Amino acid sequence: MNEAEKLRFMEMEYLKILKENEKLHKIIAQLNQTLNRLIRYYISRDKAA
Repeated sequence: MNEAEKLRFMEMEYLKILKENEKLHKIIAQLNQTLNRLIRYYISRDKAA
């Protein structure tokens, strides 16, 4: 494998990691929304009780 091939491989890996990172950030945002909803639900439920 010459230097150009190594560089191309590294660039492809970098792009793959960027996409995975973006997916993980979206998942974290969804989990955050769910957690916030659950917290609001239990806080409002406790106030009503």
